[in-house]
Amino acid sequence: MRKLPMFAATLMLALSQAGDAAAPRKSGKANWGAIAYNTRTGTFGYTVDVASKRNAETEAFKRCGSDCDLIKAFRNACGAIAARPKHAAWDIGASRAIAEAKALRKCGSESCKIAVWACTREK
Repeated sequence: MRKLPMFAATLMLALSQAGDAAAPRKSGKANWGAIAYNTRTGTFGYTVDVASKRNAETEAFKRCGSDCDLIKAFRNACGAIAARPKHAAWDIGASRAIAEAKALRKCGSESCKIAVWACTREK
């Protein structure tokens, strides 16, 4: 009869550790995102978690409008555009903060501000 409590304890231990195995894992799938931006007006459009670069760019451009003159795509990452009058810069990073910091640095002026950012689900 001592085998039953031992079996129950072993089963409980196994089930308590099974949660780690069921935890969400990165799928390895490429999630594309894109940002379209109008450097004259500040209008923008973006999309994330799209299956292809082309589809991401197309959707971002549609959301921005026909006058957008800057379009940048990124995969499994974040993208950001920093702008000041008559100038815009963009970059990507593993997080929003990294993408924004890199874009601001590229923009090159204290008057630069983040105009838009977007992140895919998997980074």
